[in-house]
Amino acid sequence: MTIWTPDLTPFEGPLYLKLVKAIEQAISTGILSPETRLPTHRALADKLGVTVGTVTRAYTEAERRGLLAARVGHGTWVRGAADPANEWVIRNEDSQRIELWQNLPVQLDRGAIIRPLLTELAQGDLNGLLGYDKEAGRPAQRQLFVDWLAEQGITASEDRLLFSHGAQHGIMLALLATGCVGETLFCEGLSYPGMLGNARQLKNQVVGLAMDEEGLLPEALDAACRTRRAKLLYLTPTLQNPTTATMSLARRDAIVAIARRHDLLIVEDDVNGLLPESALPPLVNLAPERVIYLGSLAKIACGGLRVGFVLSPPALRNSFAQAMRLSSWMVSPLLIELACKLVSQRQIMPLIEHQRKILARRGELLRHLLPGARWQPGSMHAWLPLPEPWRSQEFAEAANALDVGVASGEHFAAGQFAAPQGVRLSLSQPATDARVAEGLERLAGLLRGTPPTNPLL
Repeated sequence: MTIWTPDLTPFEGPLYLKLVKAIEQAISTGILSPETRLPTHRALADKLGVTVGTVTRAYTEAERRGLLAARVGHGTWVRGAADPANEWVIRNEDSQRIELWQNLPVQLDRGAIIRPLLTELAQGDLNGLLGYDKEAGRPAQRQLFVDWLAEQGITASEDRLLFSHGAQHGIMLALLATGCVGETLFCEGLSYPGMLGNARQLKNQVVGLAMDEEGLLPEALDAACRTRRAKLLYLTPTLQNPTTATMSLARRDAIVAIARRHDLLIVEDDVNGLLPESALPPLVNLAPERVIYLGSLAKIACGGLRVGFVLSPPALRNSFAQAMRLSSWMVSPLLIELACKLVSQRQIMPLIEHQRKILARRGELLRHLLPGARWQPGSMHAWLPLPEPWRSQEFAEAANALDVGVASGEHFAAGQFAAPQGVRLSLSQPATDARVAEGLERLAGLLRGTPPTNPLL
């Protein structure tokens, strides 16, 4: 920890803003380098002769501006290139390296399915699909998707559906359409890094809430709503990323009841919702007036297709249309029509079923090789809690040295939530079951070996 004592006299404004400006200047001049740990709130307050509350407010504002990062039990430090958000990129395997790093769709021969569909498109009104179109897609395309969603147990209507460039884009649209810029956002304590990156770009104050084996704890949400005002709650009720937690129907009802009581909007990320063989009703069925539902074909069909869909509450329909126009005007009509052919010709569900079978085999491998890992049928990933004295980043670095990529729990920690020591293992990314087995065997050997003697604190 650096015993850094700034001089506040050159700066104007309230004390806490003077301290923020001093932090910003120290970072820009190199006095505080990336990853430098700052003094505790109490230590710096004593040095400066100010209240602890002043330092807390300054650190919070500096974190909101992207200057600092903080985590309960780990202190406050200067953000740098090692910020997990900067590392969240697609990694490719090679002959030696095995990636259990990212939830990419299981490798299948999708070209055999897509090729004849492209031929059909080329023989149809191709020029009509190569021009500009409405921001929400065509009514007939939306209705086709609504009918398909109804077959999957998801209640929707054509006027509430808007196409997106995948669920990642849907998250950004939700933040923009609800005006959640620079506002407080609630989510599970461990959450999707793509959402956390979006929120950071829009200067949101992310508050990670306590979880259990079913996901978000209702009492944690209720307590947070009583102490601070948030615009949105983002969560993944089915096969939660990274823990694989799935909410029971009673838990879903409880979350919706709390959201109604506190007038809180919910962003339901359901990209994994169709992967289990039997799915529970999504939150949007329980509260269509306040749930923004995000779905995508990326995980269940084709990642490169980049077609997702948003179901918005009626009151937000125009706001979503405007957010779409401002962000990209529209999703390509050609891609939407290709997605519609996949759906109308019943090609989606066979792809999902094939993927389920492969994931089931890999889940069985996981059960034998790493019996302490958590996995549920249909899930692309598993969560591996680490025994003492391992720390998640340390384990990820040791796995990397063995040419196995895993995602450290730090990548998923929301706000100041203290991430448990664990790593996420993506079973879907390697090309073959044999590659998955080899990667898991390397990790099992790592756990059987001598643990580190100087764990990170």
